[in-house]
Amino acid sequence: RNNPDNEVAAYYKTVPDAMWITLLNLTGESPLAQYTVWGKIVTGILGICATGLFGIPIGVLGAGFEQILSDENADTPDQQQTDQTSVLDAAIAAPEPESFGNDIEKATFNFVNGIGSMAARIFEIAIYIVILISVAVGVWQTVKGQENAFHQVEWFSVIVFTIEYIIRLVGVGADPLFAKNRDAVTSRLRFVVSFYSVIDLLAILPFYLAIALPNTWLDNYSDMFRLFRLLRLIKLDKYIPSITLIDDVVRLKKNALIVAGFAAGTLWIIFSALLFMAEQKDKVNEIDDVPDYGCYDDCTMRDRFNNFLSSSFYTAVHLTGDYPIISYDWAGRFVNFFMVIAAVGVVSIPSGLIANGFVQIVNSKVKVRRGDAPPGARAGDDWYEVRLRELQDKEPPRSWFGPWMDQAQVFVNETLNGAEDGSWSLLGYVFSISMFNIIVLNVLAVIAESIPEVDRAVGNQPGNFFDVFELISVIFFATEYMLRLFCAPKNKAALYSSFIYATTFFGIVDFLSTVPYFIEHALIYFNVIQAGSDAAMMFRVFRIFRLLQLEGFIVAFSKLDNVFRASMDVLKATGLLALVIWVGCGSLFYIFEQNNPNFRSCDDSIPTHSTDSSTPGCFDFHTTEECNDVYPGMCKQVAFTNIPNSLYYTAVFLGGEWGLVDFTWPGRFVCLFLCVAGIGLYAIPLGTLFDSFGAVLGMGGDGGDDDGDGNGGEDGGGDRGGGNDS
Repeated sequence: RNNPDNEVAAYYKTVPDAMWITLLNLTGESPLAQYTVWGKIVTGILGICATGLFGIPIGVLGAGFEQILSDENADTPDQQQTDQTSVLDAAIAAPEPESFGNDIEKATFNFVNGIGSMAARIFEIAIYIVILISVAVGVWQTVKGQENAFHQVEWFSVIVFTIEYIIRLVGVGADPLFAKNRDAVTSRLRFVVSFYSVIDLLAILPFYLAIALPNTWLDNYSDMFRLFRLLRLIKLDKYIPSITLIDDVVRLKKNALIVAGFAAGTLWIIFSALLFMAEQKDKVNEIDDVPDYGCYDDCTMRDRFNNFLSSSFYTAVHLTGDYPIISYDWAGRFVNFFMVIAAVGVVSIPSGLIANGFVQIVNSKVKVRRGDAPPGARAGDDWYEVRLRELQDKEPPRSWFGPWMDQAQVFVNETLNGAEDGSWSLLGYVFSISMFNIIVLNVLAVIAESIPEVDRAVGNQPGNFFDVFELISVIFFATEYMLRLFCAPKNKAALYSSFIYATTFFGIVDFLSTVPYFIEHALIYFNVIQAGSDAAMMFRVFRIFRLLQLEGFIVAFSKLDNVFRASMDVLKATGLLALVIWVGCGSLFYIFEQNNPNFRSCDDSIPTHSTDSSTPGCFDFHTTEECNDVYPGMCKQVAFTNIPNSLYYTAVFLGGEWGLVDFTWPGRFVCLFLCVAGIGLYAIPLGTLFDSFGAVLGMGGDGGDDDGDGNGGEDGGGDRGGGNDS
């Protein structure tokens, strides 16, 4: 309440005011940041501890609604199971192997679809790469001054896509989707008007039209035609089905979506009406100018909530759990309290159902293609886990140097990694504790050395405390690395191989914990860099990666490659869908919001709007560029100025944070799509990774052991001899 920042202090001037912001903090929102030290400590505790506890009743309410929904749908379990099974069967069914067309049509069809030869597969991969590069170029060319950058790449990609389209057109006669029961002409006409063909044509025809019709009306729409290039991203759906699965998802979850959608829609309408009634006369809480809504000066919350439709938009944003707007009056705060408690969990169910159905269909396709996993396997297993299981009952190989070498290697291995039964010797225990402490102290030393006051107090001359400690640490880590290489032939986790240890996660981390020190001093010795320079400091900062050596005590990062492999098929499909949503919505925001006057700022000498015909105001211009033509360099658009900028904001929105909300109506519709489905679909890849991480660690989840015994492989906790490929 005594915060020097007046805005923060205003929200904590009374206990009821503080309760409003604390409510938002408990939901995971932190709209204010300029706290005092004690305020930061309190909000930190709220974020770490209290937010999870506060979310329990909200989660229970949402889960209870979902359970009731499941029970209602289970009233006719046979019919429900039959419907879902038929949808899944239709979604994963492979086309019957029928032969159509002549030899040329068959050859071109197989080639363009990556079937039957290495050349076809290479061509398919090349198309992936060209699509991604051309989309990236199209995005970059929206930056002012870069309109013609990389035009050679655009030429090349158009030629490649044209050739691909011609090959597809020739091969249509062998495509069962178009050729069955049709002649050559009819099948090709059907192909030309198909979804993917239209996408292909929209991606290349504007380029040829611009060449054929220069200096015509097309020039006025060059920016719009340039954006058609981004449609090429949808072409990837031919190779990695994702967008085309959405209708299967809707059919799979149809009954649940109808009920949950009705409940969510009802709550949305009710709270929209309540917020409209609460805020339509709010003349107290000031906001930034919103000229697109008819307010140029002294705007208040009533200018946002000036009708029910506007209120419904802001309510939809709040129902995602985000609160970019907090300056409500007491009636609005009261409505928002019940919205947080009663509605957010229920309204999120439809997007959760869509995401769950999408993963269910993709996993069904993967299971059909892969078949059942071998006994004892765990999600994400690769060659390392397979080989490790093969060595479970095998003794380590004997050394060429005789029994004395075997005894030495076994002693070192048991000291560093513990015995087979999990026990540790006193020497091994002391070493392990010392290792842990030195790693932590190294990380703290890097942090402390980066603080100028600490560095000056210790003395930044050669031979200071940090230098001596670094030398001792390097000797310790280098000795440990050599000993691990020495004992690897007796370490089952290293597959009884020094080379395997050196090339796995732990070996690479151990190597990187020492080699920067030697490289730094070699470069200093040969006068390539100077001691104490920024370049030398860069090598010293590399010591922070020694934190990864704690992996030997708590398994985490070494399992990430298993997690990615376990999730790969779902990630490919859902990742493409997330990419399409991100780029697609980012492009739409750019189109609709690039000249939104709500996001325009002008020099103080420019009036907000015209008072007479001779002096136009900042918000009187249709575009920011027109404003700068009259007032050179004095008008600025603060957001959505180009697609890279728009993609940044869209990425923030897809994370559930709405830093900007005063959109035009077309932009509001894009926002509503993200609120209803986009955020849920975009979050699928991340959710899949979390699920697979639990499965890989034997905590259940997809791909784990069905019986839940957790014996599907080595956990690897505390055993630093090997690990997965980095």
